[in-house]
Amino acid sequence: MSGRAKQAGFTLIAAVFLVVVVALIAGYAVSIGSAQQADTSLSLLARRADFAAQSGLEWAIARVINTDACTANGTSFTPSGTGISSFAIVVNCASTVVTEGAASYSVYTVTVIATQGAEGREDFARRTVTAQIGGKP
Repeated sequence: MSGRAKQAGFTLIAAVFLVVVVALIAGYAVSIGSAQQADTSLSLLARRADFAAQSGLEWAIARVINTDACTANGTSFTPSGTGISSFAIVVNCASTVVTEGAASYSVYTVTVIATQGAEGREDFARRTVTAQIGGKP
């Protein structure tokens, strides 16, 4: 019986060690899951910003093609599409007259900025796209 009395505390030490190891592994798994979720959210926000900027660019190109003139600098609007309706879009346009031989025409440079949220916050996203459109000769 004296041999059993010496071994009685060993099981408790092993159990505490096992609980600590399992808790550390669980904590690590939770932190990895949180990081992956944050990465996915940021990737989705970045794609939405890209789509919002492209939508603004398509709108601006259609305006230039239909009117053969720039929109007013600083023209802004909010798109109505699902997922991008929280973005503010600002359109800037500049025209340059190009002369080739006897023909003159305008080349329009359109810059669109799509922004969501306030800079410095985790929900902030901003994309800028630029395109050049040749006017009617």
